Amino acid sequence: MFEMLPPMGFVRRLSVWWSCFWRQMAATLPIWLIDIAASVFWMTRMRSAAGHPPLGLTIAFGLLVIVSTLLYLPISGYMTRRGFAAHALSVPAAQTLKQATMLALTSTGWGLLVSVLISIAVQWPLRHAGHPVLGQALGFALNVVGALYVVLPRQARRLRLQAQPAA
Repeated sequence: MFEMLPPMGFVRRLSVWWSCFWRQMAATLPIWLIDIAASVFWMTRMRSAAGHPPLGLTIAFGLLVIVSTLLYLPISGYMTRRGFAAHALSVPAAQTLKQATMLALTSTGWGLLVSVLISIAVQWPLRHAGHPVLGQALGFALNVVGALYVVLPRQARRLRLQAQPAA
């Protein structure tokens, strides 16, 4: 369930992960910059006489988050495919919008599952035991391992299935 085909060690997995990561960051940078600018714009204007944020601006900010996520998902899937292709791993010749979005949802879902489990099992107890820095460092290391040994194989499996001809 969590194996890579072909089998690969830590360094090769890290290389594939990095290849996918930098492509995603470069491709989604314009979305991030627009989000940051819009967030700063709305935060400076979210004041009302009662001290509560105006409802219209709050709804607009929520829509920005939703639209950004909908834009980010297929881009993330396309860039993950390109990262795998750069390492000559099994990928479909072309990818539809649905396939790219499903690949990104696979990545996001497994990534969230891994990070929540690490946060609950490792970071939370260490933070409450008075060791927050150790918890953060250990959590970071375990999240990298989770990305390489849980998320990456699930992405590879999804791409292998997409590369197979439909029956």
